[in-house]
Amino acid sequence: MAQLRETRYTHDTVAHRTSSSVRCQFALVLLAAAAPCAAQTYAAGPILSTGAALGAGDAASRRLDEVLKRFEDTRFFAVGSLDWRNVGPKQPGFETQIQDEVYLADMYFGLEAPLAERVPFHVEFNVPTQLQGTPQLFQLYAEYDRIPDWKFQAGKFIVPYGRYNELYRPDHFLAVTRPLLYASPDSIDLVVRPNSPVPPVSAGYTDVGARVSWYPQDPNPLVPEELTLFVVNGLDESDSRSRTFPNPQNLGITGPPTSGVELDFGHQNNGLADNNNQKSVGGRAVFALGDLRLPWPIPEKGADLDGVTLSFSGMGGVYDLEGQLYYQMWAADWSFDYHGISISGEAEYEVDQFKNPLLVSTSTDLNPQLVNPVDQVRLREEDYGYFVQAAFPVMRRPPVGERVTGVFVFNQMYRRGPLLDFLLNVPDPANGGALIPSMTAYRDGGPQVQTQIEKLTGALNYKLTDHFTAKFEYSYWFMGKSTVLSQTSLGAHDIYQTALSLVVGF
Repeated sequence: MAQLRETRYTHDTVAHRTSSSVRCQFALVLLAAAAPCAAQTYAAGPILSTGAALGAGDAASRRLDEVLKRFEDTRFFAVGSLDWRNVGPKQPGFETQIQDEVYLADMYFGLEAPLAERVPFHVEFNVPTQLQGTPQLFQLYAEYDRIPDWKFQAGKFIVPYGRYNELYRPDHFLAVTRPLLYASPDSIDLVVRPNSPVPPVSAGYTDVGARVSWYPQDPNPLVPEELTLFVVNGLDESDSRSRTFPNPQNLGITGPPTSGVELDFGHQNNGLADNNNQKSVGGRAVFALGDLRLPWPIPEKGADLDGVTLSFSGMGGVYDLEGQLYYQMWAADWSFDYHGISISGEAEYEVDQFKNPLLVSTSTDLNPQLVNPVDQVRLREEDYGYFVQAAFPVMRRPPVGERVTGVFVFNQMYRRGPLLDFLLNVPDPANGGALIPSMTAYRDGGPQVQTQIEKLTGALNYKLTDHFTAKFEYSYWFMGKSTVLSQTSLGAHDIYQTALSLVVGF
């Protein structure tokens, strides 16, 4: 302890002796402002000794240095992308044809400042495209790094599940769209049909809770680079039903909607409070060799690194208000990097329960009728899949800019579960017969089906500077087996998309 104090005192002394002219100017301003007060004290009270006055001045100077040092260590950051896309075909079925759409997406800004030595505070906001420029709190946490090889976080943070969940910013991944396993409904990644597979976790999932990480300093490849455990509120329902805080204007809790209860796969309910008693628990283990033994995660092609990584993740919990429906998910990701060429990928498996309304046994696709009163059946489904990505340098030293990288990604994702009927304009018996524009319902004795989606992506990533990156991408979604067609289905046409993106960040 004495040595620690001596080290900190020496650091403060050196910082004081080498303070910049800016700090001196601040000190002079403060001393000038304090001069009238000092004169009044001299006239009305006892005279301080010269040594005491100098000691008080040194203490004030050290405090000023500490405040300025913390301000200098504050890091401001912001990133966003200006995108253009073209979606085909002209008659895609479920989607509306979009030609020459220009929009802003994946916008984040915030700051990180030290509360004390090795105790950083992080706050970050997201501006989702669907909220039309309205910012929402994305991350807000404090970190404690004073114990060697350990890190503690508490607050609202990126859930350390998988690699791509933490590569949520557009300057962290190479292509315009994300892999199917992490497709984001707020961007241009996700294409779905009734009974289609959906991503277990869309990229950028943040939650309220606490995490602890251990980073063993052992070169043995069997010893992990990182071990992390976390406890968070967990995923929510797609229709947000939370326990409201005491308010005379809202004394009740909304019951399950007629359309049913399902998992908020896109975590669009980015709330600050839990909706049930249970918490979700998860963890991750990362193994690394070579240059990739670095703080996790590493942005794609941040540098020409050589090495191998292997990571395992898992999490699960209960997600509905009544505490009856659960989910579990497991993932393994890997990467191999050699002189700028990388092969990476991830495999994932997720199982969850959900509730859907029951159809009358005599109802037809053209005349659907729900059981009255509405009876919701608890069902079970599985979503699983994988992707493989290859990245390679196209031009290591282009005439203008820093680097051009090529990307090729192959995705497959599956859903196995009960057949759900897609219905249009269904009368809601629980709401006076009001029409529900669209919904899915379960027919008693319906079969178990398996659907799948494949996606091919080819992209170029042109890094102009450290702050500007241009991306070009062509993606094709194979949708022929993505749903089970019925009389009310609108088709299962494949979807293709051309996209350009200009990413700006600092």
